[in-house]
Amino acid sequence: MSRKGIFKLRSKSAISRDQASKWENNFDALINDTRGVQLFTEFARKHHAAENIEFWLAVKDFRKKQLQGDRLNEQARRIYRTFVSNQSEKQININDVIRKDIQRNILAPTMTIFNEAQDTIYILMKTDIYPRFLRDDCFRCLTRPSGDN
Repeated sequence: MSRKGIFKLRSKSAISRDQASKWENNFDALINDTRGVQLFTEFARKHHAAENIEFWLAVKDFRKKQLQGDRLNEQARRIYRTFVSNQSEKQININDVIRKDIQRNILAPTMTIFNEAQDTIYILMKTDIYPRFLRDDCFRCLTRPSGDN
C-alpha cells in the first residue's frame, strides 16, 4: 500500500496516533480492531501474505457463529477449499501433519477442526508479518506526531 493509501485510510477511518500506538504494542489489539485488521490486511496483501489474516478471520467468524449440521459442514468445507486444500490459490503455510489432520476430519467437521491451524497462523503473523508491519514507513507515519515527516 502506498503512503497515499495509508493516509487516505487514516483520514477515512480516523486512526488516531493513540490507536496506532496500541497496535504497535499489542498484536491482539491490532487484529481485534476493525481498522487495525483493515490496515494489517492491506500490508499483508502488499507482501503476498494476506491469506494468513484472511484465514485467521474466517476461522474466528466460523467459531463465533456456532453453526451445526449442514451449515457447519458447508462453512468448514468452504474454509478448507479456500485455505487448506492443496489446490487452493490462497493456501496457508501450515505443516503437513496439521493439513492431513484437517483433511481427515473435513467429512465430519467440528467447531475445533481449524484450531491448530489457526494457532499456527497466529504465531506466523505475530512473529513474521507483524514485525515487518511495525517497521514499515507507512505504519510509522501513523505513530509519529502530526508535525513530523
